Amino acid sequence: DFQIPRPAEASTYPRAREKLDQRSAQRMHSAVVMMLAAAAGKAALASVTRSRLLEPRALRHVAGRETELAGGLVQKEHTFTCPLDWAAGDGSSSPEEPTINVYCRELVLAKHGANAAQLPCLIYLQGGPGFPAPRPGAPPTGWLARALTEYRVLLLDQRGVGRSTPATVETIKSRGDAEAQAKYLACLRADSIVRDCEAIRRELLIEGRKLTLLGQSFGGFVALSYLSLYPESLERVLLTCGLAPVGESAEAVYKKTFERMRERNRRFYQRYPEHVAKVRLIARSLLNEPVQLPSGGMLTARRFSMLGLLLGSSSGFETLHQLFEAPFLGGLPMPEVGTPVRLSREFLRDVEGKQAGFETNPIYWILHESIYASGEHQPTQWAAERVRTSLAGLEFDLSSLADATSEFEKPFYFSGEMVYSWMSEDFSDLSDLRDAAELLASKADWPALYNEAQLRDCKVPVAALVAYDDIYVEREFSEKVASLLGDKCSVWVSNQFAHSGLRDDPAVFGKLLEMSKGEGGMIPC
Repeated sequence: DFQIPRPAEASTYPRAREKLDQRSAQRMHSAVVMMLAAAAGKAALASVTRSRLLEPRALRHVAGRETELAGGLVQKEHTFTCPLDWAAGDGSSSPEEPTINVYCRELVLAKHGANAAQLPCLIYLQGGPGFPAPRPGAPPTGWLARALTEYRVLLLDQRGVGRSTPATVETIKSRGDAEAQAKYLACLRADSIVRDCEAIRRELLIEGRKLTLLGQSFGGFVALSYLSLYPESLERVLLTCGLAPVGESAEAVYKKTFERMRERNRRFYQRYPEHVAKVRLIARSLLNEPVQLPSGGMLTARRFSMLGLLLGSSSGFETLHQLFEAPFLGGLPMPEVGTPVRLSREFLRDVEGKQAGFETNPIYWILHESIYASGEHQPTQWAAERVRTSLAGLEFDLSSLADATSEFEKPFYFSGEMVYSWMSEDFSDLSDLRDAAELLASKADWPALYNEAQLRDCKVPVAALVAYDDIYVEREFSEKVASLLGDKCSVWVSNQFAHSGLRDDPAVFGKLLEMSKGEGGMIPC
């Protein structure tokens, strides 16, 4: 009840003033009630938001039928409808709340029969960002065959890729203007992927059961975010070349990876010295006159330099070497002296194919640097491009190509896994995403991806393979994070494997599993 003091002049018209006072009181009462209700609603919404961040649950789950494949493999497909933004909305499945579908493929050996549900469960987290889980063969091979001997395996297409509401150039454009596109893409990072995984765990696993994670490269970054947010949900974590550079800025990462690429280029030309003159000739020609690619993009010298991305896998040297065996028109290994440099259509198609992932999976470009944006280390502002610019006069400086006197002497150095703002000019499919990419590069309010206090002296067993001279994930930073994780983290540093070690040797999975159980004979960090 509200008592409103009556003004002195109200006695002149007592009845009219009394009615006016009553109406004013009613209006004030209604306004206060609405304010209290709004405040209560905000508190309730905040409570719901906190609840679903702490205990993520899918809004809908559709399970397909079981299919028996060759080799005694049983497959079941699952689609989970999750909030697009886990930190927004009211937790309901109302039509107004944006959602995203998350797909995973469940695999189990038929011989486990009715006991399959009792098996421990492993989620595989693919590298990237922006690429789907591998599609299994039947019968299964590689690490998957070993994992299936004791696990139900979930091959997850992370949100925005594969069959999980894919973010292609076309679907991103359909979201609206650049601001709407950037807002949508900001919901596709590791913290959201982790909450999808936790929702899947709650839906598919018997209550109280925990997950094993296998994270390859960027998948390992996601696994460390999972350890930061929901460590009590994890049985063990296996990482292959995926110990994320927690606490390091994108600029620090790229300074290290350019150093790694300097050595990798040196070794490539040491193995194939015949390519020094050939590669420099091509690069200089492209600097003067870029060539249109068969699908419409432009092969510039700067785009040509990105072929160094191939050098990180075990077969990378040979893949790049084979590309340069006969790049010129007519299948020539080198053009005749004094004739124009003309690249063959076959070579151009090959280059285009090697770089197709940036356009078919644009998350790999547009969200790449954001995987390093956490805490104080933001915005990224095209960090790789800034670092490369700072290397003026060194091997990665394209301006040195203008010096014709050193054309056949100084090697042209390729860059590695870096992304650049100008890719929206050279890759035709990326041009429509230029404005959204700029907004994301300047974004300064990314949520934290890691909780260092939670990671410190982690209680969950972690076993990690670290490639000694990895050009994608810096070993020095990986070793620092291993030390942060403490005694439960066992690290296997090896120059036997490249970044592709899990794919190259099935024994890697078994070794890491032994290490996580304390059976591998490896000394914890």
